[in-house]
Amino acid sequence: MLMDRRKKPNVVPKVMSENEIISLLSDINPEEVNEARRASMVPLYDTIFFEGEPGGAIIRDVNGVEYLDCTSQAWTLNVGSSNPDVIYGAYVQASRLNHVRYGYPTIPRIKLLNKLAKIAPGDLKKVCLNTQGGSYAIEAAMKLAMINKPGSSLFVTFLRSYQGSTLATIGASAFIREGIRFPGFGLDHFMKAPYPYCYRCAYGEEGPDQCNNECLVTLEQLVDRGVNVPVTGMIVEPMQGPGGQVPAPKKFLEGLRRICDERKIVLIFDEAQTGFGRIGKWFAAEYYGVMPDVICFTKALGGGFPIGGILASKKLRQTFLTPGEEHSTFGSNPVSFAAACVTLELIERLNLMKNAEEQGKYFTKRIKEEFMPKYPIIGDIRGPGLFIGMEMVKDRKTKEPASAEANTIVGEATKRRVIFDLSMTDTTSKGELVRNVVKFKPPLVITREQVDHALDVLDESIKAVTKK
Repeated sequence: MLMDRRKKPNVVPKVMSENEIISLLSDINPEEVNEARRASMVPLYDTIFFEGEPGGAIIRDVNGVEYLDCTSQAWTLNVGSSNPDVIYGAYVQASRLNHVRYGYPTIPRIKLLNKLAKIAPGDLKKVCLNTQGGSYAIEAAMKLAMINKPGSSLFVTFLRSYQGSTLATIGASAFIREGIRFPGFGLDHFMKAPYPYCYRCAYGEEGPDQCNNECLVTLEQLVDRGVNVPVTGMIVEPMQGPGGQVPAPKKFLEGLRRICDERKIVLIFDEAQTGFGRIGKWFAAEYYGVMPDVICFTKALGGGFPIGGILASKKLRQTFLTPGEEHSTFGSNPVSFAAACVTLELIERLNLMKNAEEQGKYFTKRIKEEFMPKYPIIGDIRGPGLFIGMEMVKDRKTKEPASAEANTIVGEATKRRVIFDLSMTDTTSKGELVRNVVKFKPPLVITREQVDHALDVLDESIKAVTKK
């Protein structure tokens, strides 16, 4: 079946020397940077990163300054930056074949399909892959839902949700308003519902243990009486990332499952950020024990290479997408698939899910026991695993968001060469985002020593801000 790999193909000689290529990709001068900033149609950050510690949590800029990266570069580098196994896997595949049309299978594609079906929770054994990322995964799930409920194209999404930045997924996302000049596009296909934010319960409940499921009551009323067409699907982040690092209570997700079953609605979990080990499990569906009909994934699967896709339940009436419905020129890139195959092997062999669980518990415990007693500005700390958000407030009783202080804390930490990021919890009346949640989502390879260092820097940064 397979060709004799010992046969040497005709080789086109290299035009450039290795030194020329290294120089092209390494040397930069200020004028080039200024020209690029003038040419770029989107804003560029000030820091120019150059290299990462292979398979680690350290990243360096062009001046050689080292940072402890507690963001995994958008929660993507679970196996560390420039992991040598991932890079070599990509190199091996690229040296053989670096691109095929979407319909053609390759060895990495076959291996990845089988592996994802194996680790998928429940009966989510049907797989669709792309190498464009999370927005396209959401759209693939929406297509599949509409195929399974013909004539219907209305989806429920949730307040503070984020599903992407394509024209379809911007409509699905609830919090993108800042900097968006076409926010109304596609909104006729989406209905927004409350998401349980137990720290700031809209119904005045005191935490999930005392909850009367008002979110679910409201949702059922919206689905049954708030629309004049059938609902096709329900898209939910089981743990909201950009919307405040907010994990849903288990009984809320169980309620969604019941509502969808009773009304034949396709339940879609957006696991762009929770998938592939960050919360101590392969997926949040496994963590909660609640099975959706579709899981959307992206980010950490590729080890830094672009990839996305969906897992679908075999119980769906239709689990097939035609080439006309789901294809793209670069959607079957074998290099990304090879990197993903290696990434999954590393997560298992390095026991990274256990490390995420242990380091996450340690981080949140120190915040609760050491930081919160001395810093009233910390209102809440939430996980699980290395999916951590620390909410900053001006007053613990009123819970007024401390957005400016949170932003300054992140800036102080960056000065000390530790990179954190911010998440939002609300929008102002002008549509501006309230960013008062400091996020700690490092590579899953992070060590205890590095966690302690991040905490020490966080301590110094909060102290500097609260003194002011």
